[in-house]
This record gives sequence, structure tokens and C-alpha cells, in this order.
Amino acid sequence: MKNSVLSGSTLKRVGLSASLVGTLMLGAGLDRILVGVGEASDRFSDASNYSIIGETYDAIRENYVLQDDFTDEQLVWGAASGMIDALGDTGHSTFMNPDETQAFNESSAGEFVGIGINYDASGDLPIVNYPIKNSPAEAAGVLPGDTLISVNGVDLRDPEVDQAEVLDTIRGEAGTTVTLQFIHAGETEPYEVTITRAPITVDPVQVAMLPGNVLWLRLEQFSDGASDRIVAGLEWGKEQGATSVVLDLRGNPGGYIVEAMAIAGQFLPAGTPLYQEMDNTGAKRVVSTTTTDGAYLDGPLVVLIDGNSASASELTSSALKETGRATLIGETTFGTGTVLLPFDLSDGSTALLGVELFLTGQGNDIYHVGVEPNEEVAFSDNPNDRPSIPRTLGIDEGSMTQADFDALADPQLHAAVELLTQ
Repeated sequence: MKNSVLSGSTLKRVGLSASLVGTLMLGAGLDRILVGVGEASDRFSDASNYSIIGETYDAIRENYVLQDDFTDEQLVWGAASGMIDALGDTGHSTFMNPDETQAFNESSAGEFVGIGINYDASGDLPIVNYPIKNSPAEAAGVLPGDTLISVNGVDLRDPEVDQAEVLDTIRGEAGTTVTLQFIHAGETEPYEVTITRAPITVDPVQVAMLPGNVLWLRLEQFSDGASDRIVAGLEWGKEQGATSVVLDLRGNPGGYIVEAMAIAGQFLPAGTPLYQEMDNTGAKRVVSTTTTDGAYLDGPLVVLIDGNSASASELTSSALKETGRATLIGETTFGTGTVLLPFDLSDGSTALLGVELFLTGQGNDIYHVGVEPNEEVAFSDNPNDRPSIPRTLGIDEGSMTQADFDALADPQLHAAVELLTQ
């Protein structure tokens, strides 16, 4: 998994790692499963220069000096990963070995074993966005904005260290431990915690009432059951007297397309074009919302997006923008734009492949383009400023005081509330 720190990569990463919280590239088409045949194909053996793979393997096994540092499985997985990387579907199509496949499946269901940290690894060092509520990391005192500097004694500040490989060691079985060193934001002295891994269930939706009767709905990913939680959040907001809504999709990697359809249907009437699919022949198919009893079809709405909003987040936000239903605030999205399907392989690995292109409901490109906000509001050019995004507000279905909100270092959320209350 390239964008989820499951293997070495220099691509932009939002850090939803299987060892920590989940996976970045859930995609937006995983409700449709295609199963591949795990046997050598005649087509591959007929491919030009296919023997190069075998020759490379022989060269490695006959000549490479550190023979005990890798297995044949790792070589095969590396070759499979390289083929998919060559497609150029950056941040989406990917190869997952059996362990990564298991973690991917767990995260799709919103459940996994880990320590419970959402982090951003796009800078020099991983920065904690937030610890998951009721997770071992939260219990250990890990805070938003903490910088991770060491894993089991391996210093991530060492330029010779492969950060992705080290971060992958945080993964482990329930009941086992991992020792981490962090530095709190604004401090210089590190602190060390030993955390016991445990099963974690991720609630994909967080809600809060902000000043001005603004309901804040934070959607982590379009995982199984997310639409039900969005509906519950909207209903709770109505009970609290909410007069407007902020739908926060920042850092949301996507998920199940059926959840995206159901969530968009809470804000858009049935029959509204949500997105288009284009196959490799150029044929297009329009997919529209089907929900007939949306929970918030009227009323002011702002959607927050950023460069880590991808896939289903892009489909949902683009539909709300193109129909004029919502104002988008933030930064241009990731630009995923491919329908991702998993193909099961014979050893338990998975090839996640983009089999169609996504277009917006009006037929505009998303792939490598992204969705632009109506109002661009950035944090800064420094990726280490990203932790100021309030993935959680320290409240659970409660209200934030005006003073606490004023002190919140989040220009995007402030811009949203200002627009909704002016």
C-alpha cells in the first residue's frame, strides 16, 4: 500500500496505515468484487521480454551479497508491486501482500488491530493528526500534533532509515507491545511510551455543535455503516438546534461507493447525478443518487476538502459543488479518479486495480486533476502544520464554546463557520 505506509514510498501519504489505523486507498468501488485466478497466465508468458523477471531473480540469487536479508516471497511481491506501479495510477492501484490484504479488509470494515493513531507522513517525520478515541494510543497520552521520532529504538530522523519500513513494524498481534518516542508540539524533549496493541473499532463519524448553531460532521472514511452514522449525526444536530452544517472530508481517503451514494443522498434529492464511470472503450455511465428521504436536503452547507481527500470524497464533494448544494472550502483534492477493484491472488495477496475512470456528475475529469474548492483556504506550505486540523475537537456529541473555537488553529473551519453565520 503506497499511500498508507505499508511499503517504502515517497508518494504523498495521509498515514492511514494498517499498523496504525486503516488504509488510505479504500477506493470508491469496493462494493464490486472481482476475483482473479492465481495461476501463471499464457498471456504473460507471451509478453515481450517477460523472461527479464526470471533473469533478474537469478542474478539476485547468484550474486547479491546479503542473501539472508530477504525471501523469495518478498522478491515476488516486489515484482508484482513494480508491475502495478508501472501503470502510473499513483495513490490508487496497488499490490498488497497477504498481511496488507488482511489489514485492508479489516480497515474497510472499520475494525483492525493496532495502537490507534491517525498520522500524516507527508513531511520529514510522521505527525499525529489524532489518536483514535478509546484506543491504546489515546490511553498512553499521545496527542494531536505529536511528532513520532522513534519506533522500537529505530530513530526516524536518521536519513539512512527507511521510514515506511520502520513504521510498518508498528503492526502486530493483539496483546503485543511497541515502544515509541514522540515530541509534543511546541516542546523539544521527547517522551517514550510502550503501547499494547489491541482490537480497535473506528467510528467513521464525529459530530459537534460549533458556535452559531453550526453542526460539524467529520467523516473519516466511507466505511461500512458510515451513512447510518451521518444520518444519526444530522438528526442529533437538528435536536440541538443546528441551522447549518459543515461536512468535513479533509484527509478522507474514500471507501465504499454505496456509502458515498447514501451519504450524498442525505444532501441531494434522488436522481441527482453523483458521478460518471468511463470504461476503457470510452463508454460512460451516469450514476445518480437514489435516497428519497435525505436528512438535510435544505439549509446552508459547507464541505471542507484538502489534498488528502480522495476517491469517494471527491465524488461526493464534486456533486455537492456542481449542483450548487454546497460551498467547498479548503484545498484541491488528491485527484484519484479511478474505480478501484480488488483481485484476489493465489497466495492471499491482492491486486487493487483501477478498472474505470471516475468523472464528476457533469463529466469533468478527476484523475490527476482533483476537485477545486469554491474558496481556497490553505494552512501553509509547511506539511508539519497539518496537525492543527481538528480531526477531533475533544468532545463527543457536545458543544464547543466560543472561546475554545476562537482558539482553534484551523483557518479552514473558521472560514466555513464565518460563511455560514454571516
